[in-house]
Amino acid sequence: MKIKLTSRLRKRYPNISFRAILIKNIKNKKTNPRIEAEKLKLEKAIKKNSDLKTIERLQEQGSFHRSFAKSYPIEFQLKSVLQGKKIPTQSAYVDILFLAELKHYCIISGHDLNAIENDITFDLSDGGENYTKINNQRQSLKKDDIVLRENDQVITTLLYGPDASTKITENTTNCLYLFWFCAAISEKEIQGILKDFKQNLSLLKTKNTVATEPNITLESSPKLVITPWEVKGNIDYNKIVKEFGVSAIDNKLQKRIEKHTGPVHHFLRRNIFFAHRDLPFILDQYEKGNKFFLYTGRSPSNHTHMGHMIPWMFTKWLQDKFGVELWFQFPDEEKFLMKRDLRLDDVEKFTNENMLDVIALGFDPKKTHFLIDTRHANTMYKEAVRVAKLITYSTVRSSFGFTNEQNIGAIFYTAMQAVPAFLPSVLKKKKIPCLIPHAIDQDPHFRVTRDVIQKLGYYKPGSIQCRFLPGLGGMQTDGKMSSSAGDNSTIFTVDNASTVKKKINKHAFSGGQPTIEEHKKLGGDPNIDISYQWLTFFEEDDAKLKDIYESYKSGSMLSGELKAMLIKKLNTFLTSHQEKRQKAKKKIDQFVYQS
Repeated sequence: MKIKLTSRLRKRYPNISFRAILIKNIKNKKTNPRIEAEKLKLEKAIKKNSDLKTIERLQEQGSFHRSFAKSYPIEFQLKSVLQGKKIPTQSAYVDILFLAELKHYCIISGHDLNAIENDITFDLSDGGENYTKINNQRQSLKKDDIVLRENDQVITTLLYGPDASTKITENTTNCLYLFWFCAAISEKEIQGILKDFKQNLSLLKTKNTVATEPNITLESSPKLVITPWEVKGNIDYNKIVKEFGVSAIDNKLQKRIEKHTGPVHHFLRRNIFFAHRDLPFILDQYEKGNKFFLYTGRSPSNHTHMGHMIPWMFTKWLQDKFGVELWFQFPDEEKFLMKRDLRLDDVEKFTNENMLDVIALGFDPKKTHFLIDTRHANTMYKEAVRVAKLITYSTVRSSFGFTNEQNIGAIFYTAMQAVPAFLPSVLKKKKIPCLIPHAIDQDPHFRVTRDVIQKLGYYKPGSIQCRFLPGLGGMQTDGKMSSSAGDNSTIFTVDNASTVKKKINKHAFSGGQPTIEEHKKLGGDPNIDISYQWLTFFEEDDAKLKDIYESYKSGSMLSGELKAMLIKKLNTFLTSHQEKRQKAKKKIDQFVYQS
């Protein structure tokens, strides 16, 4: 069995430490006279030495629990002894755990090793998970509690203790003890606690008993995965530029755009749109009088969330500034082909819902054309067949990671996605440049598209790629916001104000310190705080954003205040957007392409 620690836990709580002692071949009796004698000595010492040093130590180690408005359990145990109660007696190998906790003010969880079949991992709670506590009561977990998992099953949490299934009993023959140090503590002090604990263990050892200290290894960050259907891991955009073969958008290119648009969009200023393919060529053609057209889209499988809005908002800005047409594709077959549990009827419903969000952003109906794959097959299919003839299965498999089990519809789909990038050239019978704004995960489709379209005699489409809006759970864990990740990680454009407030307050990953006192002293980390990261997308005022950054980092702004700013920003936007969505229901026919 291996014991691991996730990188997201280490980043969230850098001062918390863990140690383990494993002991095998024990005989766990109800009581042991030597342990009972140690308990009596400790009870006397507690009553004699309840001083300021004890209080300070409890405050240090209890900071984690207080950040959740809970009492540190060791305080309760000490008060019981001071009130004349005995240290509990359960069984010898549980009682030595109580001894160490009360003597050193740390938390220790004890587990029957035979009940643990797989590797275990210290991790953060996502909030809402459930497990059965040692008293057999079900407990729903708080977000950012520290948990121990066996696979996906929680077997201990720092706030609520160990579960019932791994409880040490008189029948236990192998034990695992885990030491949870809730605040900064020196290695020397840790070793002193472990030494003392092992001395008590020696009072119980039999001839065959063996004690070891397993290592706890830090997991590397989750492997980065970016495909059109899945994004996860710790995303390094500099690495993506190299691996995907896109070009970074530099100041020189921004200045060139600025000549045509005036002050550039804050998505460009803040490097949210960070990369491109052939954008200088698109500008060359525009400056020669050969206007480009825009192409982007949405594959419907759920309601629109805020992450989808980022490329659309930028596309709207491009349409306004350059006065160009937009072809917006709704590939309503894609998610149906990729998701087993999705029905075509569901896709049709969400296609109509997603259209309302696009229209509500204010695109020009005279210059915006919706293409719905199943509805516009008569317009698109002939061109898709031309594309498909030039794409081999080997290319599709290597680009998208398909296996031999992939259905043939998914294999053909990328040919349909290629069509809008040259369809206006077909319809107007002249070569027109195309610019595709999109999130970087869609780049594999367009890499294939660019090669094929050139062979058909049209311009390679240019593209401009944006970063992902992270899910509420954090940038390392969520990768990007996803409709399928569940409500806890996602804010939809149809969420009401109270839902937005609840989701952000409960689920938005915080870069703040565990307590208000520590936060004011040490400051927060805006670089990992989701509320701040979202404001880089949605707060347009650079000076205001800079002030937020500095205030939060200095500790003068609290996490709750930062969350409140984001809640107000989003709800102001969504209130207006939802009114426009209602009005958009009467405008759909103005946008759907009439072939």
